[in-house]
Amino acid sequence: MHDVDLLPLNDNLRYEFPEHGPLHISGPEFHPKYHYAAFIGGILLLRMEHFEQLNGMSNRYWGWGLEDDEFYVRIKEAGLEVTRPKNITTGTNNTFLHVHDRVHRRRDTTKCFNQREITRKRDRETGLNTIHYTIANRRALTIDGVPVTVLNVDLQCDKQKTPWCECESKADNANVAKVPAKKKGS
Repeated sequence: MHDVDLLPLNDNLRYEFPEHGPLHISGPEFHPKYHYAAFIGGILLLRMEHFEQLNGMSNRYWGWGLEDDEFYVRIKEAGLEVTRPKNITTGTNNTFLHVHDRVHRRRDTTKCFNQREITRKRDRETGLNTIHYTIANRRALTIDGVPVTVLNVDLQCDKQKTPWCECESKADNANVAKVPAKKKGS
């Protein structure tokens, strides 16, 4: 799993096969923004068998934020050990470029209904075994000689359990039809 807005700058970072458990490339000692010990977001490699053991990630998170914190709890409860890169001489200011423009690429942080309350709890009901989706399209690529399949999926929302999956952002509503008004005399 790799956040698209986090670009590695250090050539010594290795995206290695996570032999013994999850490998967290963008640990708190390297990430430009998040520095708490339980941080597991950014770039995380794990084996499919471990993802299945954890029942994947919760399906209760829509929009931006907190899904990786809940995933960290799943990892810890399963007894998996998270490893992080060793012997990296860069730090929080020069290991990654965090490309995020609050004006042009706003995060959907809107919380609706009881979403904030529900997503602060460990989800023991949803995950890989309850996800519903359709494959919108499939692309076969080759990257550095390695075949890769990219799937674009449409996630299906269970409005009974997560009514906020179709919550409209106030920011989106405000930007839909508004054009800045000109001041008189300009």
